[in-house]
Amino acid sequence: MEIGWFRVCGEVHVGRIPHRIRSCDVAGSSPTKEHVWVKGGIEHVLPHVESFHLYDRLGRAVSHEERLQVDRIPAIVELCVQAGVDIPEYPTKRRKFPVYSIAGEMIDFERKFPRDYSSGKDIEPFGFWRRKKKEGDCDSEPFSSDDDAQDIAIKGMHAWENMRSGALKLMKKYPVQTCGFCPEVQVGPKGHRARICQSYKHQMRAGQHAWQEATIDDLVPPVYVWHVPEQQNNDPLVDELRSYYGKLPAAVELFAQAGAKVGEEYSRVMREDVAVPKLDEEKLAV
Repeated sequence: MEIGWFRVCGEVHVGRIPHRIRSCDVAGSSPTKEHVWVKGGIEHVLPHVESFHLYDRLGRAVSHEERLQVDRIPAIVELCVQAGVDIPEYPTKRRKFPVYSIAGEMIDFERKFPRDYSSGKDIEPFGFWRRKKKEGDCDSEPFSSDDDAQDIAIKGMHAWENMRSGALKLMKKYPVQTCGFCPEVQVGPKGHRARICQSYKHQMRAGQHAWQEATIDDLVPPVYVWHVPEQQNNDPLVDELRSYYGKLPAAVELFAQAGAKVGEEYSRVMREDVAVPKLDEEKLAV
C-alpha cells in the first residue's frame, strides 16, 4: 500500500492510485482544486501529538519561560506514564498518600509524610533527550519476519482499536486538556501557560491557549481519508461520484486494504451499503 500526501492542504490518500476528487481549496492551491500528490509517510497516517512531560502532574503548570526546558513527548505516552506506567526515561512522582482540594487549595499529605526514595534527589525532571541508550537496550520488533502483509494488518488493526479504547478509558480518570483554537494538547488536570498558540487572531490573546476538556480524537487524531471500495479495482476515485464514497481513518483504511476486517463501528462512515454507480450511470441514480 502507498500513502499519498499533498503538501499544500495536507490531504491524505491511502492507495496505489491517488484520487481525483477536487477538494483542495486552501490558499495557494490550483484553481481547479486538484491535488498534486507526493509520497507520504507514517506521520501522515498517525500524526505526532505531543505534550509536556510533567514530573509532578499535580504541581504547577509549565510556564512560558520553561517551554524550552521541559521535554515534550507523545501525548499517548504521557497519558500512560501518568496512569502508572514506569518508563526510566520519563521519571514521574508517585504518591502514596491522597491529595485533597479544599476551597481551591491543594492539600498534599506527601509533604508531611515524605518517603525517602521520593524526595526528588538525583532525579532530572527534564533533559531526557541527552541520555544515550545503554549497550543492552534495543528496540523490540512488534512483528515476526515470517508475518505477511495481512497478518501485520490484522495485528495493526487490533493495536489501533486497543489504543483508542484504552486511551478513552484512561481519559475518564486522568484528564487531558486541549486548546479550543489550536490542536495543542496537554495531559494533566490543567493546561500549561506557554504562549505558543498560533491560531487565527492569536495576537489578541498574546498567544495564550483556551483550555478545555479533550476528546479521544484530540489525543489520537483519526485523519479521515476517502475509502476505496473493493470493486473499484484500479480505477481512481473521481470527483463526480464523491457523494457515493465513504471515509475511514487513514490507519484503518491502510489495514483494510492490506486484508484486515473493518469493525462494525465504521460501517456508517465507510458507506458499504451504498452502491457506487459508473460515470455514465450517475445521472440515472436517484
